[in-house]
Amino acid sequence: MQAFLNRSFAPLLNPNESVLEQVKSSIILKKGVSYFDWGASGLASALVEKRVKYLLPYYANAHSVASKHAILMGMLLKECQEKLKRSLNLSTNHCVLSAGYGASSAIKKFQEILGVCIPSKTKKNLEPYLKDMALKRVIVGPYEHHSNEISWRESLCEVVRIPLNEHGLLDLEILEQILKKSPNSLVSVSAASNVTGILTPLKEVSSLCKEYRAILALDLANFSAHANPKDCEYQTGFYAPHKLLGGIGGCGLLGISKDLIDTQIPPSFSAGGVIKYANCTRHEFIDELPLREEFGTPGLLQFYRSALAYQLRDECGLDFIHKKENNLLRVLMHGLKDLPAINIYGNLTASRVGVVAFNIGGISPYDLARVLSYEYAIETRAGCSCAGPYGHDLLNLNAQKSSDFNAKPGWLRVSLHFTHSINDIDYLLDSLKKAVKKLR
Repeated sequence: MQAFLNRSFAPLLNPNESVLEQVKSSIILKKGVSYFDWGASGLASALVEKRVKYLLPYYANAHSVASKHAILMGMLLKECQEKLKRSLNLSTNHCVLSAGYGASSAIKKFQEILGVCIPSKTKKNLEPYLKDMALKRVIVGPYEHHSNEISWRESLCEVVRIPLNEHGLLDLEILEQILKKSPNSLVSVSAASNVTGILTPLKEVSSLCKEYRAILALDLANFSAHANPKDCEYQTGFYAPHKLLGGIGGCGLLGISKDLIDTQIPPSFSAGGVIKYANCTRHEFIDELPLREEFGTPGLLQFYRSALAYQLRDECGLDFIHKKENNLLRVLMHGLKDLPAINIYGNLTASRVGVVAFNIGGISPYDLARVLSYEYAIETRAGCSCAGPYGHDLLNLNAQKSSDFNAKPGWLRVSLHFTHSINDIDYLLDSLKKAVKKLR
């Protein structure tokens, strides 16, 4: 059985061959297509798919200690848990829970564990009583994806949003003022904007949270493909493995401190896998974490894909990824600035991951994305990137007026991957120039 586990997590890359060439050749993408939409989703990797194919003949549901294949899958789940904790650089006091399809599901799972997630119908029925309730204060950042802001607004919480400072960055002074008034709050911020790629100063935010005894939750959906947080103590992380190469079909991940899970009450949902004993009148729950919060049939293949995607990332090397992406980003930013009437959003001197959002005067971002896709086989993304509040800040839209006129912020977003080449960037820039001419 140990041999099975060893084979399941054997190195994905050959150490005697070029890392970049192996990874590039493994990408599953229609020939001739240039993919610049990694901020929305990664792509499949033949390296991961081959490993999943090896597993399939042994597949069975876990939750059994009698049958061989079920035992193998139970062992695989535990190994995935440990591998992910190491990949994500989590402490021994953390556990990793699978959750739906991405970081949004991980956020929902976290809210359920905290007891603040509430169905809309139930909230409506309780409305008369909520005015007198002391709700938990949740402080969100200025860069947030809808799932890390709107979901809190709709929960049993009082939400405070940290504004941007005069440099267009998270205002640390305001954050400290809020924490002084409301210590013991929950701070939930994205590590990197999925619109501009701008990085949150995690070290400083973490230090403030520690000083004012706040829980720190990080939305790492747009960050963990590039790096792990450094010099930062945080209790919870939300992960989206589908944004990594090889991660499509993976599950959302919630990395959570065990201290935040109250085992003196029932799990967030009661189902198969979390019951120790049940008869017609009474039941007991298992105590072991993370199993206590992994109810029902486990998404074993999804969890395995997620573990393999991070394994592939780690084998490439975070330093290698950082250097390669930074070089590509410099070339892209330099080329974009030459485009007439372009407005690149966010502080252009701030540290960022390889994500850029912009508009070109007089041209709809949707039309631009369509021409790039259909005429030049370049996949980008137009829209608000599910970050409407931040979009209002970037476009200087007044919230009240935009509500009145039903305005919706939008831009073209380009997201890079370390497997891109300078030639890929040049082709994108050249195609952008041609597309702009067609649309003017």
